[in-house]
Amino acid sequence: MSQFLKMKSLTVAILLASAVTGCQQKMAEQPAARPYEPHSLFPNKQSARFLEPGTVHIGQLPTDDPLLTWLTPKGKSPSATPEWKAAVDPNGQSAPSAGAPTEVANFVDEFPFDMTEDDLKRGQQRYNIYCAVCHGAAGHGNGKIVERGYLRPPSYHTDPEGKAFDWSTGHAPKTEERTKELELKLGYSRGFYRYKVQVPLKDVPIGYIYQVITWGYGGMPQIASQVPPADRWRIAAYIRALQLSQNSAGTGVPADVTAAAKNTGPAAPHK
Repeated sequence: MSQFLKMKSLTVAILLASAVTGCQQKMAEQPAARPYEPHSLFPNKQSARFLEPGTVHIGQLPTDDPLLTWLTPKGKSPSATPEWKAAVDPNGQSAPSAGAPTEVANFVDEFPFDMTEDDLKRGQQRYNIYCAVCHGAAGHGNGKIVERGYLRPPSYHTDPEGKAFDWSTGHAPKTEERTKELELKLGYSRGFYRYKVQVPLKDVPIGYIYQVITWGYGGMPQIASQVPPADRWRIAAYIRALQLSQNSAGTGVPADVTAAAKNTGPAAPHK
């Protein structure tokens, strides 16, 4: 190839590279209106109109829909316990906000729809996706993320008398005095304990479980943006099923189902 052709090929390659670079730059910086940025499009000098009051997106539920109602009237305006007042607000200048777990009566104790087997299976699937990584497959608070140093969540299951205390509620040294001060057994609600109420998680109303899933608590993020309301109720139902399964004495379970679970023989079709 002659020197001229070499120079010509090099020039063409440089021009092509420049064109590609310029194209990438233009594509990356195309003019586009950003919502509510200054613009001459509308009289208010912004690039988009503000939403009219009361505007909802397609499929948005009203706030009083049963799927979004987990608080009782008492829970919407909770009263403080005397212990909480004495510890937090002795002068009585403030009150707990809506949803504060000051007592179990603040939360509904029924599901907004009948839970079928399919609903529980859906709840199990969603739980395994969003919850088991921290709470563990059986709800003991020993998920894989916890094994790698993440804050350990409380167990869904109340430990027998004499077991360890829930040291995740504080960072003080594990002394005998601190143990007497905490008096919070593993498997008890940390949210209720904040308001000086001790309630095992297996006994909290189902509405409280739904609230924690929706709002998050402590080191637990909310998953409302990822999981729609109906699926949050299904997850709560599956958590309750886990609690029942781990605390069951086995009474009332048909013999054929028990035999199948223990792998002692084939189970007859259950009627």
